[in-house]
Amino acid sequence: MTARLLLIEDDASIARFVQLALEELPSHDAAAPAVELSVVRRLADARAALAAGGWQLVISDLMLPDGSADALLAEGLAQTAGAPPWVVFSAGLNPERHAELTARGVVRALRKPVPLAELLDTVSQLLRGGAAVALPRAAGVDPVLQHFGGDRGLYESFRAGCLERFSDDLAQGNAAVASGDAPSLRRVAHGLKAVLELLGHLELAAQARALEEAAAAWTPGSVLPEGWLPLSRGLAELRRGA
Repeated sequence: MTARLLLIEDDASIARFVQLALEELPSHDAAAPAVELSVVRRLADARAALAAGGWQLVISDLMLPDGSADALLAEGLAQTAGAPPWVVFSAGLNPERHAELTARGVVRALRKPVPLAELLDTVSQLLRGGAAVALPRAAGVDPVLQHFGGDRGLYESFRAGCLERFSDDLAQGNAAVASGDAPSLRRVAHGLKAVLELLGHLELAAQARALEEAAAAWTPGSVLPEGWLPLSRGLAELRRGA
């Protein structure tokens, strides 16, 4: 028996990674069925493929060239009768995002870059008809262990420097909002999302990522995207708590 897997992913490198990972599936789990992988890179193609049916598993990135796969989930495509299990790739995961994805039918969210073993475990379990896997609670991960090899001193040194520089970030973000400068706002958000993730503040990192994406989509003459106010309040709270 061959299981048909649909991958919705526009990044060729990620698609290749999934393909190579699936080639390892037989040695990882002899009980898992053989997999036939099909890749689509745009929302329109994904809709057509899903309408054709016959899939045993769907793995999807969220950000695509013509929009977000959230649109597919909002249409209920992961919840219709006979829908295959859905797995989502996302670089920005927090408890609220987990709950939203779960409510729309997603059975597992994998954080980019996903480890090979985690991807194989997920695919093999779902293709063998395993129960829906609980979404990981990324908020509980210790950033010292995850990003700094358990070196608490190194983490604290990095954190202290970041807290000092948040004053500059706040000034630059406030100036960008005051002048309606979306490109500058995007640059501030871009820098903050990685720093906040390294520090373990995943909800704020997700806010920064969302603001970066909204600013990237901004067009001249339109209203500046929202999101800076709650993010700036979060930064100020971190500085006060130092």
